[in-house]
Amino acid sequence: MSKNIPIEAEKTEVGPCHYSVTVKVPGDRVTQEFDHAYKAAAQGVKIPGFRPGKAPVSVLRQMMGDGVKEHAKEHIFEHCSGDAIEALGLRGDVLRILDFDPEPYEVTEGEDLEFTFELETLPIVELPEWSELDVEPQDMEATDEQYQETLGSLGANHQKFDDVEDGAVDEELLADIDLVYELDGEAGPEAAGLKFGLGSPLYGADADKYDEALRGTKAGSEFELDVEFNEGFSIEDWVGKTGQAKIKVNKVVQPRVATEEELAEALGIESAEELRERVMERLGFDNQQRERDRQAAELLDSVVRLRPFEMPQRMIEEEAVSTIKSNMERMQQQGATEEQAKEEAAKHEDEVKEDCERRLKNWFVLRKIAQTEKIRVSKKDLDMAYRQLGAQQGVDVKMVKQYYKENKMVDGLRSDIMESKARAFLVDTIAAQREKAVASAE
Repeated sequence: MSKNIPIEAEKTEVGPCHYSVTVKVPGDRVTQEFDHAYKAAAQGVKIPGFRPGKAPVSVLRQMMGDGVKEHAKEHIFEHCSGDAIEALGLRGDVLRILDFDPEPYEVTEGEDLEFTFELETLPIVELPEWSELDVEPQDMEATDEQYQETLGSLGANHQKFDDVEDGAVDEELLADIDLVYELDGEAGPEAAGLKFGLGSPLYGADADKYDEALRGTKAGSEFELDVEFNEGFSIEDWVGKTGQAKIKVNKVVQPRVATEEELAEALGIESAEELRERVMERLGFDNQQRERDRQAAELLDSVVRLRPFEMPQRMIEEEAVSTIKSNMERMQQQGATEEQAKEEAAKHEDEVKEDCERRLKNWFVLRKIAQTEKIRVSKKDLDMAYRQLGAQQGVDVKMVKQYYKENKMVDGLRSDIMESKARAFLVDTIAAQREKAVASAE
């Protein structure tokens, strides 16, 4: 293929890392691009008298007519915008081309073409000398307060129920019940030893009627409630019908958190002392990880403060919009109305934008660290991440790999691993630097 006829390109700064690029394409280049488009469209097409791909453009034009024009138009904008980026010395610095619409432009063979597009470039990140950075480490030892808090949480997740003689169900006491569903006298699903309290409605029953029937019941009480068998009920033929739930109260119980000894037994640990040892060890590990995260965040903020750089504003705004939308959805899931979620989000809009800018800047700093220090993500790193994800979700590693590949999430996982390794490098480098300084002072 002959060398492309050059184009002219000029850039105008619109904002930080944001440029408007004007491209002037001479008529001969337009014709050349049409020739390229015809040849590309003819690949694999058999033309009598010519070997595949060797038919002259003049023959291709006669055969294909104007059918290739739209393809040629796309071809021109794609190639010429790429050449413009190259000519302006931006190759490798372009983050993305913004919302370019070729539709308004008329492209005619042999006639000059001028078009404009906007692009964002990567921010210019410079790293300071590591000797310019430091962070004061904090105590990472697990505390008794943390242990008691963890014990309370574990105990709540492994509740125990003490019998209450002559007790009656109220806001604090629960009923231990046996339950059977019926439809027209026919018995259906049943369960024994269920723990029910006020405010925890029975499947298919009216919440108010359920509370009214359960309140004040004692051991030996029996009652029934009308229930609607909704979609998903285990007996398909009952769905959409009204039946009954027959309930017998076996006893009234007082829920409480499990003691250390009971927790140890429930978790298969020999003694309360060993439980404490294991919990404190885990708390120490978690404290250490939180401390590393804190140090990484402080060090990244220091890098940005020492070597400030500008970010594409549109990127920050898009990130903020996405974050605000997620926050609003979470608030609505927690019971807020759409209007309440909007009002609450509006209060924190500026704070969200600042946080988004900070997070994006940190990401670009970590990217720069990875490039400078030649930090790579290996196949071994990916495999380890797949194994960890599989263990967390309780699924086979092969299923995790397949899911990430099918949903095109591998690059995102690779980016997360790179970011994690760059953070670890930063924290470890400054820690080693601090230890060396302490050793020299001694």
